[in-house]
Amino acid sequence: MEQIILLMLLTAIVAVILGIILKKFDVPPIVGYILSGVFLISIADADTKDSHTLEQIAEFGIVFLMFTIGLEMKLENLLQMRKQVFVYGGLQVLLSILFFTLIAHFVFTLDIKSSLVIGGALSLSSTAIVLKILNDTNKITNYYGQNSLGILIFQDLAVIPILLVLTILSSSGSSISNLLVDIVLSGIVLLLIMLVFGKYFLNHILKLVSKAETHELFIMIVLIIAIGSSFLAHYLGFTYSMGAFIGGMLIAETHYKHQVEADLIPFRDLFLALFFVTVGMHIDIQFFMTHIIQVFGLSLVIMIIKALIIFLIMYFFVGKRVSLETSLTICQVGEFSFVVFTQATQSTLLDAATGQLLTLSVIISMVITPFILKNISKITNKILQKKDVHSQILNTSKKVLKNHVIVCGYGSFGKQILLNLKNANIEHIAIIDNYEFFENALSHGEKVFFGNPTQKHILEEAGIKNAKAVIIALHDIQSITLLSHTVKEINTQVKILAKVTKKSVLPDTIDSEDFVDIYDCTAEMLVERSIN
Repeated sequence: MEQIILLMLLTAIVAVILGIILKKFDVPPIVGYILSGVFLISIADADTKDSHTLEQIAEFGIVFLMFTIGLEMKLENLLQMRKQVFVYGGLQVLLSILFFTLIAHFVFTLDIKSSLVIGGALSLSSTAIVLKILNDTNKITNYYGQNSLGILIFQDLAVIPILLVLTILSSSGSSISNLLVDIVLSGIVLLLIMLVFGKYFLNHILKLVSKAETHELFIMIVLIIAIGSSFLAHYLGFTYSMGAFIGGMLIAETHYKHQVEADLIPFRDLFLALFFVTVGMHIDIQFFMTHIIQVFGLSLVIMIIKALIIFLIMYFFVGKRVSLETSLTICQVGEFSFVVFTQATQSTLLDAATGQLLTLSVIISMVITPFILKNISKITNKILQKKDVHSQILNTSKKVLKNHVIVCGYGSFGKQILLNLKNANIEHIAIIDNYEFFENALSHGEKVFFGNPTQKHILEEAGIKNAKAVIIALHDIQSITLLSHTVKEINTQVKILAKVTKKSVLPDTIDSEDFVDIYDCTAEMLVERSIN
């Protein structure tokens, strides 16, 4: 117990010190966490040799990572992003597994089982690193950010069958058919228990605890659900992370989702930091120094192959620049590869040297990723040698636009408004939250941002503080109301215009001096009112 406490204390101290130092050099904090693990493995031999303790720490970090991912995963989210998730993501995972498996089998002469394990692991990218940085930099709503998010969602779903295949390949005692039957039956039992609990008990339990009006009790029940669902999955033969993922999805369907999210933010960040520290602890310094060329070479080859696969997939659907940005964003290998390589090494599917070489290559790719994401525009411009239409559209910002008109919406009425603005030579930009409409606008050379116009940072990126008017080309009075108030919170001087029908009744919350409503107007009338 003392060793575990000492290890945790040293981890926190080193992570804080390195984080402060690296921050001064503008180095991403994730790199600091990984280096903290490397530092600890060098100075605390007595503690870090306890591999069981390290596995527990790392597993706990992955459990909370998957729980927070599950918390964001709802069926409606998948339906809204079905093209990004199932088309882009499905093709990326399948082609990556195929290519890496063939390379491992024919180039490195590994047996087919080991090659499949490697192919599955290398097909995954780092959800933890990519989403954290995209969220922190508000790039998640960019076109390449949305594509990356969709692919990462599919990868997270693909973790489950990949781990199941690993279990099948590593089991020598029973036949594959018997193992498949056991897995299917266990999976049905797990889902039934979780679904019954989620439908009939979860809401009542959360409601009962919230009525106690004791905040720590609510946090405690959330932790119980996360850890309990993880233990149940492990007991039935699955991974802890799978159970945590399902537990998060169950809470996502309740009325308490947002409260749970708010309460889990410090836990999520803390355990993600702890997880990346344990990533650094996986590094064998001696092995790394004696194989440094192979490690960096393999890492570079993996990232290039993966980027090429993603680029070629995306190029058939979107422009060259967006394809390149998406491929650079998720060309690294993800954190779940550690789980795959560890289990494969323990089951002798991979020898220790190969497992360590692959693990170190993955870590290098993860360390490089924050620097790529930080400079993704510069790297893309350098590769393309010039900015294309997409970059000019997507990089138009509040620093460039001034005294312009922002159009929210791109239906038939929105298109007519944009056409009139263009004919009148009025500087303008549109904000669109529908993927098909967004792609259509891009193909017609419109200046557009992808995102929800009711989000403040989207409006700020569109230059709301310097805009002279906002035209709301929406039909839902509630959306018009919400958007108008959001706009006024940022810029009280901007003129807001929207079309409403005679039958519509404007809410009392809208001040007539702040909101200009034009009944049964035409697009030309709205444009004229926006400039006068």
